[in-house]
Amino acid sequence: MMETIKKTSLSTSVFGPEKQPDDLLRFLETTRQAGYEYVELSRKQFDLASRADAIRSTGVAVWSVHGCLGGDAFSCDESVRKAAVAREIARVEDAAAFGPVPVVEHYLYRQLDPVYGRNFRRSIEELYAASHDAGVILTIETVPYKPQINERYADSAEVAAFVRSFEAEDLRVTIDINHSNLHEDLLEVCANCRGLIANVHMSDNHGEWEDHLPPGEGIIDFPAVFAALRECGYTGPANLEMHAGAAPVTAAWLEKIRKYVESILFQ
Repeated sequence: MMETIKKTSLSTSVFGPEKQPDDLLRFLETTRQAGYEYVELSRKQFDLASRADAIRSTGVAVWSVHGCLGGDAFSCDESVRKAAVAREIARVEDAAAFGPVPVVEHYLYRQLDPVYGRNFRRSIEELYAASHDAGVILTIETVPYKPQINERYADSAEVAAFVRSFEAEDLRVTIDINHSNLHEDLLEVCANCRGLIANVHMSDNHGEWEDHLPPGEGIIDFPAVFAALRECGYTGPANLEMHAGAAPVTAAWLEKIRKYVESILFQ
């Protein structure tokens, strides 16, 4: 019998960036009041290791950490590429303060020139070596369809093949449901990533842009997607990476979304 997903996590991206040193702790207190057990620390939160004890004291466990690797990771200027990897190694080492958590990195090879792909792979090889030593799980995230911005689309089969090529138990995939819904069948995405799924990002859209809506405000059939995730072996949290838009981010608003997610998924 498949194990049922019974946990809910909230990405701190919903709160936006920190502006004051104690903002993250206030974010986490709101998360706790809304009834979430776990949190993903977003790219907008920094200096994580130095605050690990304070973060743990809120009573919300860190499920995952989002990395910050960007376009410099495939730069043809080797000094620029190396500096980008070094910065990200520092973040991975910070993430290790919370145990063997998934660390999420974007799949950045979205250009036509294969040189960029080779440079990106070299960066991930170096980052993976550091993440392995640090004891965290490096995960590569499925990408959104953005023909207005990216030269080509890297589908879930490509992302999964990239991860499999490392033959490493601690290099896995994060399926971003909102991203992959824009250009692929989500059940096929789950099948393509079978055996690799260490984390998910859950938010809704209308099938045209990565809106990052709260679940239920778009067109995604989350019960069907999570049934496929379970069948493919994923047992981690329903990890919400959504934006609030104009809505005030209150504990009551977040609790309402959590209860809705649990009503449709935790059967």
